[in-house]
Amino acid sequence: MTETRRRGAALESAIHEAAWAELNERGYSGMTFESVAERAHTSKPVLYRRWPTKEAMMLAAVGYQGIMRPSAPPDTGTLRDDTIALLRNFNLRADGVAGLFSSLLSSYFAETGISPAELRLRMFGDGQTGMQKVVDRAVERGELPAGLPARIISLPSDLARHELLMTLKPVPDATIEEIVDLVFMPLVRQHAGGGEQN
Repeated sequence: MTETRRRGAALESAIHEAAWAELNERGYSGMTFESVAERAHTSKPVLYRRWPTKEAMMLAAVGYQGIMRPSAPPDTGTLRDDTIALLRNFNLRADGVAGLFSSLLSSYFAETGISPAELRLRMFGDGQTGMQKVVDRAVERGELPAGLPARIISLPSDLARHELLMTLKPVPDATIEEIVDLVFMPLVRQHAGGGEQN
């Protein structure tokens, strides 16, 4: 292997792209420091200075691609439309997420015993979710009172994610609207005492 002399952003980009390519071609179990270094035309010590473990390298590669990165919450003016827009934004990245979980990371979950939810937490921390921000904005607008239970807040995203992982396909737009109109909004109205409007 010939090491290519690069620094800064060029080196970082080459390493992340190489790690992502190895993950796609070999899955987590086949991705190694050696294979990433060879593909990036650099050395293993360069990689070890950045990441002490293969898991850390994989998390960086996934994060660099932005596949699991939460999108900014929309602001359409209503809770219903914000929720639909948020799920549609998630759906735009659905193919990448489905492929990632179904094949590329299956060995990662098996080797580490970590769940997809724990992986998300490792990547993004326990900060406020897009749905929480959508609901908080609806509270600020006076659409609903504060105190909506966390389980109801997470329900639209949970149902869309379940649909995606069960079908390994993007969630149909009609299903997104059913999740919001037939499940989420009725629960919100019930909890708010019937005062919600679409």
